[in-house]
Amino acid sequence: MLFDRVAATHSEIVLVGRSLGTGIAVQVASQRPLHKLVLVTPYDSLASLAASQFPYFLVRLLLRDRYDSVRYAPQVTAPTLIIAAEHDEVIPAHSTARLLAHFAKVVATHKVVAGTGHNTVSDSPAYTQALAWARD
Repeated sequence: MLFDRVAATHSEIVLVGRSLGTGIAVQVASQRPLHKLVLVTPYDSLASLAASQFPYFLVRLLLRDRYDSVRYAPQVTAPTLIIAAEHDEVIPAHSTARLLAHFAKVVATHKVVAGTGHNTVSDSPAYTQALAWARD
């Protein structure tokens, strides 16, 4: 795994996942030692998200990879920052809140970037300020 190759030469790894990539990041963080984890516009489960977006389709049966972050979040021990867009048109706030609830209380913190959407969150100076947490 790529993570293991990087960890062989770097002692403090900060893993950042964005949108779909947050599902992969949470799973890796649940199985590998990290310095910090940053999740930008995360969701609870791809299957849950798809089912809410497409209620007339049996998406749970069609999905091969479910990226079930709520399953892995309780095993994450690295300090975690969850960055959400205030007006995210792709990931509903309840999906992010459900994910946050599955982390241990002392592990995860939540930052909502005001006035942004899913694809504009990274344009905000508040986003850049939030990411500075990962460098500390």
